[in-house]
Amino acid sequence: MAPTRFIAILLITLAALGCSRSTNGPQQQIVLSTNGPISIEVHTIGGNVTITADSSNSGTVVTVQRRNMQEVEFEDLMQLISIETDVVNTGIGQEVIVRTSAIHNDLNLMRADVSIVTNSVEDVLVQTRNGDVLLLGISGSLDIQTSDGDVLVATDKPMIKSVSIENHRGNIVFRVSELSTGNIDISAIGGKARLDAITGKTNVLSNTTKGYVMAVLNNGKNGVNLRTVDGNASFEVVKNPMKNRSSWNFEWLPF
Repeated sequence: MAPTRFIAILLITLAALGCSRSTNGPQQQIVLSTNGPISIEVHTIGGNVTITADSSNSGTVVTVQRRNMQEVEFEDLMQLISIETDVVNTGIGQEVIVRTSAIHNDLNLMRADVSIVTNSVEDVLVQTRNGDVLLLGISGSLDIQTSDGDVLVATDKPMIKSVSIENHRGNIVFRVSELSTGNIDISAIGGKARLDAITGKTNVLSNTTKGYVMAVLNNGKNGVNLRTVDGNASFEVVKNPMKNRSSWNFEWLPF
């Protein structure tokens, strides 16, 4: 990209952010008929993603809030950001897929925050940017990508499958129980990498540094990769990972 064009786009973006108020559209709630543990796949244009497994919940409830970082009419916001949901029957259960898309979003100022509450979750894939990712009570494999936000995973369920969490300009906290396993690889470029195993059998490998930790939890062979740039990454093994979760927010992150 030519330097002059880059500077022009940057100035337009800064002007849009500095001179306009953001717009939040009304929340849209979608109720899906699901049974038993489901896998979840979320692809959003940007914004926060929250997935909660709650055994008292029946079916799956998806809530989406459209946002624009500059002031627009509500009606325009509803038309600019589209939402698609689907329930796919797989050979081993059901998969809930949520996708958001936007038109006229050249400056990447639009967001679609996605919140999903369901009975039980087995396997999660999330792709977002400019937003936090919060996963509570989930299980199975994880594939998480975000930027300019924080990632917090906390679950009492044993995590024994592969985990990949990638973040740019944000922190990662991964809280699991002593029954979890993993071949752990934590990388925090420009930040701190931390392994805090209060319980469970952990073997920390010798090439650990301030920004890089390799370890094995409970002789696990499942890869657990936590990678961030310009942020901190923490792997915590505790007896009650979900304790006091009602008071959590992303200011709570222990760095």
